Amino acid sequence: MGDYQESTTLNSNSTNREAPASLETIYELLRHDSISETSNLQLIEYLEAAFARFDIPTHRTYSDDGERANLFATIPAADGSTSGGVVLSGHTDVVPVEGQPWDTDPFEPTIRDGKLYARGAADMKSFIGVALWMLPRFVEADLREPIHYAFTYDEELGCLGAPRMIEEFTSRGIRPRYAIVGEPTLMNIVVAHKAPQRGRLTFRGVPKHSSLAPQGINAVRYAGEFIHFFNQLTDDLRENGPHVDGFNIPYTTGGVNLARGGSAYNIVADRCVLEYDFRIVPETSPEELAETIREYLRNEIEPKLRSDVERVRGLGGADEKALSQVGVDFEILAKVPALQTDLQDPIVAFAQELGAVLDGGGESTHVSYGTEGGQYFSAGIPAIVCGPGSIAQAHTENEWVELTQIDACEKFVATLLKKTAVDH
Repeated sequence: MGDYQESTTLNSNSTNREAPASLETIYELLRHDSISETSNLQLIEYLEAAFARFDIPTHRTYSDDGERANLFATIPAADGSTSGGVVLSGHTDVVPVEGQPWDTDPFEPTIRDGKLYARGAADMKSFIGVALWMLPRFVEADLREPIHYAFTYDEELGCLGAPRMIEEFTSRGIRPRYAIVGEPTLMNIVVAHKAPQRGRLTFRGVPKHSSLAPQGINAVRYAGEFIHFFNQLTDDLRENGPHVDGFNIPYTTGGVNLARGGSAYNIVADRCVLEYDFRIVPETSPEELAETIREYLRNEIEPKLRSDVERVRGLGGADEKALSQVGVDFEILAKVPALQTDLQDPIVAFAQELGAVLDGGGESTHVSYGTEGGQYFSAGIPAIVCGPGSIAQAHTENEWVELTQIDACEKFVATLLKKTAVDH
């Protein structure tokens, strides 16, 4: 991480200004290509080494395959306590860059015209870098309450890592007073977001040469029927609600956004996989939506598939092994609880005291995307979302963050130190 420096001068390819003091640390994070579903362990080791310099213990929790890990660390208060305090939370994974026309190497940070370009610059390694840059000063201070660091894996796939980490640290008796999730909000305070739900359906039919189509069972046909049903469901949610004030899109939205099926134009498709995405307003139950899908499959799709099996069996067009595999599987791949922090909650006033903005012309207080803030909230830990950069830059080619946003985040975290340090 290097020795603490207040600032360095940017090179000649950038604007003539002082660089944010945390920039070197942010660079190191951005150079790790920690794409979701790939190993982030090298990055975790880098983070662990930063804490090890100050003899701060760290705790890992792993993905099922052991290839990715969360990392949690606590700087105790002056009296040795580790519960209470503030957790600074960020995800280590970034989305892929394949197919995006980047002008520069996405994993080699570049500064141009007052902006830092790299994959993860906005979402959300700049926040992690600022938090890590502050580590030496948190360690040196006498703190009234602890500061916690929480870094997660596979957030981009549906906030998969955070629940394991939260379960681990709460099992050790750590209950942070507040959680600040540093997703890009232009340093505005986000208090509420929708509940994402990601699901997969696998339709299994019977292949046949297309000239003998009646002797096969077309999985793509049944997938198409489900897509039609899903569109009707989301149309009804748009028209009939519930509608929730505060969100830019005040109703639940969703779409079947991925479809893979069939093997050739002239073969009856024996398999089709769909994946859908919901963004669910707090007043709608994610469990009830999932059950609505299950009921449709039970009452509409499965009886038709059984009827098709009997029809094909009667024609003698397929063997029993093929017919026994006909069906549909439904699984929830990820679900994230909604964030529902009240605007009058003390955490909001606390964030404002640190310099965050409420309705400052940046991000709305209610957003349609999901974050790990909902998981902290669900665990009984008051949470907000606030970090440098704009969500509009997240996941895009030539992703960038304004250097002035990094400056603002540095001031925010430095003020956190002032508010938590014991006066001498």
